[in-house]
Amino acid sequence: MRGMTTWTITVFAVLTLAAPAAAQSTSERFWVGVSGGVQGTSNGFSDSFTFASQFQDPESSTASVDYPVKGGPLVDGSFVVRLWKGFGVGVAVSQFSKGGSAAVTASVPHPFQFNQFRSIEGSTSTTRNELGIHLQFAYLVPLASHVRLIAFAGPSRISVEQTFVTDVQYTQAFPFDAATFSRATTRLSSASAAGFNGGADVIWMFARRFGVGGLVQYSAAKVRQDLGNNRSITVDAGGIQAGGGVRMVF
Repeated sequence: MRGMTTWTITVFAVLTLAAPAAAQSTSERFWVGVSGGVQGTSNGFSDSFTFASQFQDPESSTASVDYPVKGGPLVDGSFVVRLWKGFGVGVAVSQFSKGGSAAVTASVPHPFQFNQFRSIEGSTSTTRNELGIHLQFAYLVPLASHVRLIAFAGPSRISVEQTFVTDVQYTQAFPFDAATFSRATTRLSSASAAGFNGGADVIWMFARRFGVGGLVQYSAAKVRQDLGNNRSITVDAGGIQAGGGVRMVF
């Protein structure tokens, strides 16, 4: 909510400063944009859980996992219709995908000695996909004969598909003073949650119907993922996004 308030104030300030330019007339009604760019925000997080030990050991094994989830490539498409003067409404769809490697650290008990844990470490490949659907309340400002500004803000629905570690496999041999990481069991979980978005698109029209634009926007949501066995984890989705591409008007 705090982030949404900040972006609302920012968009309002942009519109207030640009309002004098809105007096310029324009017959453009529909705006279509396709952009490629990056999501710069890192949404890394960590998780910890217990898992069953070998030999039915009464002491539980514990694991900690760090998921980096760094920024990566983004594709964004938008459609805006002007309803009255500079005001309009639109919808945008953004897609972010990134692969990575999660670091796994575990502590496993000794099969013959109580309270004698051995540490193991390893890693496993992960994927992160985000699909954002954004409702945008927009304001169009013709800054010059060939330059347009569209400022927007509104609610979002962001879906997250993330690989999670759910179990850790390891090997050990007599006298069991050491254990070795073997592999991690993973689960691909998908969930979605409501959030918000806001930003601006500056467009230069090099022809009557076609132009190029630069987009800067921010979207955010907290998505609760179900990992099974009564486990869940909430992850941050979205972030600062920037890109550029083709614009068309009708």
